[in-house]
Amino acid sequence: MLWVWFFYRKDKDQPEPISLVMKAFIFGAISVFPAAFLEAPFRPFIAGQAPDIGRLFIVTVLVVGLVEEMAKFIAVKLAVYDHPEFNEVIDGIIYAVATGLGFAAVENLFYSVRFGIAVGLFRAFITDLAHASFSGIVGYHLGLAKFHKGNTTPLVGKGLAIAVSLHGLYDFLIIAGLVPPTFGIAMVFATYFYLNTKIAEAGRMSSQPNPLQPIIQTTTEEDSSLLSDADYPE
Repeated sequence: MLWVWFFYRKDKDQPEPISLVMKAFIFGAISVFPAAFLEAPFRPFIAGQAPDIGRLFIVTVLVVGLVEEMAKFIAVKLAVYDHPEFNEVIDGIIYAVATGLGFAAVENLFYSVRFGIAVGLFRAFITDLAHASFSGIVGYHLGLAKFHKGNTTPLVGKGLAIAVSLHGLYDFLIIAGLVPPTFGIAMVFATYFYLNTKIAEAGRMSSQPNPLQPIIQTTTEEDSSLLSDADYPE
């Protein structure tokens, strides 16, 4: 919950209702179960002392990374996307981060029961930040998509592609033992700092009066289809 508070404070101009942030958190927690169900058949491929490297890479990126980021994305969409309080780009980050932290909380509980409290405490710090950062990247693009009148698939797809790639690469490097744990920690913080730049950009959009509204009002349906992610600040 400390991470939820940490990120919540970043939306200083128009903080989101705590009830909605907690709703996103709970939906994220629930999303662990379908994700675990989908991943279960592939667990043997990443277990053991010396898993096949090629197979491990495929499973960590195209199964674990994809399934978990999609589960969290669907959770935040269902929880808050259509709510009127979702009225700024930065809101997408805040709600998506809460969803990611809900997912991480339940996942860490399972790891604590299986491997001990020490593992759970480590994951509560590093893995929670990783999940929050991956989800926050998706949330930034979801926030852009919320106020884009054209085809939103490229925007959302870009955010998911970045998050899935980072998530899968992180899991692959750690599980394969190709890098020391300190490298994994550095990668998590690098991802957070990248997200922080997006939070700053979203915050600047929020400080302007309806910064994306002119695009929505003056763009025709035909022209809007030509807009891409490049039309928004990155």
